[in-house]
Amino acid sequence: MKLAFYFKKAINMYSVKFWTPINKISFTINGIKYNKGLRVRGKVYYIQHSKESSVEIGSNVFINSAPKANPIGFVDRVNIQMVDSGKLIIGDNCGISNCAFTCSNQIQLGNHVLLGAGCKLFDTDFHALDYHERIKGNYKGAPIKTSPIIIEEGVFVGAGSIILKGVTIGRHSIIGAGSVVTKNIPPGEVWAGNPATFVRKIEEDA
Repeated sequence: MKLAFYFKKAINMYSVKFWTPINKISFTINGIKYNKGLRVRGKVYYIQHSKESSVEIGSNVFINSAPKANPIGFVDRVNIQMVDSGKLIIGDNCGISNCAFTCSNQIQLGNHVLLGAGCKLFDTDFHALDYHERIKGNYKGAPIKTSPIIIEEGVFVGAGSIILKGVTIGRHSIIGAGSVVTKNIPPGEVWAGNPATFVRKIEEDA
C-alpha cells in the first residue's frame, strides 16, 4: 500500500514535466503564444473556429487540466473555444484550474488572477435572444450579442463560478464559489451568489 501511494505521488509530482512540453507543442501548432515559466498538468483542449482569433499566455502561468490535477474540478478540463475574431489574453502569474473559455470578442485576465476549479467564462450569448431568429436555425446569420470580459489584476474567482459577457471585475476583488456574475464588480470587493451580489469590502494593508 505504501509503495502504491508513493508511486502515485511521484506520477502526480512529475506530471508537470510530462504534460508541459506536450501542451507547448500543441500550443505552437495551434498558434497559441506563450511566455516563459508555463506549467501545465493534464491536456488543454483547444477548438479554433476562426483563423482570426488569437490566444496569448503570459509568463509563469500555471494550468491544471485534469481531474487529479485539482480534484475539486471533478471531471472538467481546461477547454478553450475561440470564435470569430475573439482574443483571449492571460496575464502573468495566473492560475487556472479545469476552466472553460468561449471567446468570440475578448476575454482578458490581468496579472495574478486565480480562477478556481470549474469556472466558466463566456463573452457571447451563443444564440440569438430573439425567438424568431433562433427557430430559423441560421446561427451564423443571426444577431448574437458579444461583449468583452475583463478580469483585472489580483482577482480571485471561486470554484464553479460563471462569468458572463460584458463583465469587468475590478482589481483584487473576490468572487465566491458557485457565483454567476452578470454585471461589473468594483475593485476590492467580495461578491457572491446567483446572480452575484455585494457581500463586503476587502480591507487591504496599505
